[in-house]
Amino acid sequence: MEKTFINPPDVYKAPWRFNQAIKVTGGGSLVFLSGIVGYDLDGSLPKDILTQAENCYASIQRIVEAAGGTLHDVVKTNVYVGEEYQIHKDELRDIRARYFDGEDVPATTLLRVAGFAQTGYLIEIEAIAVLPDQA
Repeated sequence: MEKTFINPPDVYKAPWRFNQAIKVTGGGSLVFLSGIVGYDLDGSLPKDILTQAENCYASIQRIVEAAGGTLHDVVKTNVYVGEEYQIHKDELRDIRARYFDGEDVPATTLLRVAGFAQTGYLIEIEAIAVLPDQA
């Protein structure tokens, strides 16, 4: 499996760390993650967006690893945030950067939403990973 990061010079430069597109060739298995919210491992829901974001990314990492991959295999994320995003956007970007580092970052969509499925959710993240075929 090979990933090619596509960031054409005639398209706007990404305002934060993501790739405009990722082309995957050479086979592999697709793993589609449901919307992951920021629950603690004990099932409680933190009241702040930063802890919820940290929990989301940690859960995504655990799920992808359980499927046999790493965060480097994640090619797409959709991040849903509420109004608190504007207050904490720099800190949220720092949390994300701890999980997705270097040039190998997923194509990403960031959406501000009016509400979530449950009161107390402050962020939700979907992900798609492409795992290399096992030899």
